[in-house]
Amino acid sequence: MIILLYGPDEYRRLQKKNEIIAEFKKKRSGLGVGFFDLSEKESFSGFRDFIKNRSMFETQKLAVLSNVFECSEKALTEELKWAAKQTKVTILVSEKNKTSGNLTFLGGKSVNIKTQPFPHLAGVKWEEFVSELAKENGAALQPSALKFLAEVYQNDTWGLVTEIQKIALLLKKNIELKDLEKLGLEVSPDFFGLLGGLKNQELDKRLVALEKLFLLNEPMPKIFNMIAYQIPEKLGQLARYDVLVKSGKLDYEEVLVDLVI
Repeated sequence: MIILLYGPDEYRRLQKKNEIIAEFKKKRSGLGVGFFDLSEKESFSGFRDFIKNRSMFETQKLAVLSNVFECSEKALTEELKWAAKQTKVTILVSEKNKTSGNLTFLGGKSVNIKTQPFPHLAGVKWEEFVSELAKENGAALQPSALKFLAEVYQNDTWGLVTEIQKIALLLKKNIELKDLEKLGLEVSPDFFGLLGGLKNQELDKRLVALEKLFLLNEPMPKIFNMIAYQIPEKLGQLARYDVLVKSGKLDYEEVLVDLVI
C-alpha cells in the first residue's frame, strides 16, 4: 500500500507523517521502519532491498520516502507499483505536488493508494486552526487578535507556529490585539490601507488601489473576503459573486475588477 500526503501546507503534512510513523511503531516496532531520501543515488538500492528482503523479526514494513520526484532511477515506478500491491509493505510519501514525470500513477484512483491533500487553509477553517494551535500552547486569542494573526500568517503555517510559541512566552492566557502589536507584527505593507482605497469616490484611485493589491501577491480569495469587512453595504453583491466563482463561471480577479468599476 502507498500513502501519499501532498499539498503546500508542509507543517500539517509533517504532523500527519509523524503521526503515521508513531502509530506504526506503537503497533509494531521501530525495526520495520526505513527512511530513504531518493535524491541521493545510493538510497534507491537501499529502499529496494528494504522492501524486498523478508525479516523474521518484523513482518510488516514501513518505508518513508522523501524527494521522490527527484529520483532519477527509471525502476522507481516499477518498484512503487509492486509495493502498492503488497499487504505487508507500506510506502509513505510526503510531497508538495501530487504527481510528477513518470509517477503520474500516484495521483490516480487505486485501492492500493491512499491520498490525503494538505492545501493552505482559509477562512473559518484557518481561523479555527490558529485558535486551536494557540490553545495547545497555553494561550487563548481574543476575536480581534485571532483575525489579525490569521491575516498576518495566511499561507504560512510554519511562521504561525513559530509566532504562537513566542506568544505563549507572554505568560498571558487571553491574548489581545494590542499584545500582538507590541510584538511588532504587521500585515503586508499597506494591505488595509489599500483595501480602504477601494471605497474611494474616484474610479482611477480605486483602480490604482486594486492594482497595488494585486502586486502584493496576496491570495485573491483573501482580498475578496476582506472586502466584505471593508464594504459591508456590498454583502449581497459579494454573495452573488461568491456563487459565480465557486460554480466556475467567474474567477476572483474578474470579480474584483467588476466590483471596483
